Amino acid sequence: MLIIVPIIAIILVFGLSYLFSDWIKKHHLYLYLGAILLGILAIILKDKTFTQPFNKGFLGLAFFYVVMIIGVLNKDSKLFKRLFKVRPELSITGFILLTPHAIFYLLDKFLGTYSENINIVLGLLTYLIMVPLFITSFKVIENKKQFFKWKKLQRFAYIIYLLIFIHLIVVVDSTSPNFYVYLIMFIPYFIYKPIHFFLHEKPAYQKMKSKENNQ
Repeated sequence: MLIIVPIIAIILVFGLSYLFSDWIKKHHLYLYLGAILLGILAIILKDKTFTQPFNKGFLGLAFFYVVMIIGVLNKDSKLFKRLFKVRPELSITGFILLTPHAIFYLLDKFLGTYSENINIVLGLLTYLIMVPLFITSFKVIENKKQFFKWKKLQRFAYIIYLLIFIHLIVVVDSTSPNFYVYLIMFIPYFIYKPIHFFLHEKPAYQKMKSKENNQ
């Protein structure tokens, strides 16, 4: 499927999440329910063309890509503030929408319709790592000690982003335009994220940790 599909999905998720962040925060259960219903329909109607963005994982990818990019936005910007407050909701929705894709991988693997290859293993491993992060995204943080534990667990998200990138790169031909689009989508993030972490995230985290230890 053309790369234009996930790109359009990313733009839509980014724009709609920004415009309707207040609604998403307040009515996130409707969003989850809608994602579940769409996922069920995608599984039932798996042979229909319009379900391919779900079954190929493109829509779930769009949500996780937006969640990933939020982490490197300027924290003083309006864009960051509006998107960051719905980051858990976007992550949960992305996981739900990726589930049909993971189910088809499992069926193909155990029913023998795919030959054994590293990409299937990578895809399933990525999904399994997502499970504890999905569960803890529902957790209400009541104090700073819980926040620090939650923060450490959420760092596994970086492994997920890397595995998603490898999964995408392996599944497409290196001569395909998709291959280069995925490089453009992810490589700048992987280069800039460590810089952003040491310049902004780590000092803020250490400052918070210091205050907690002094109390």
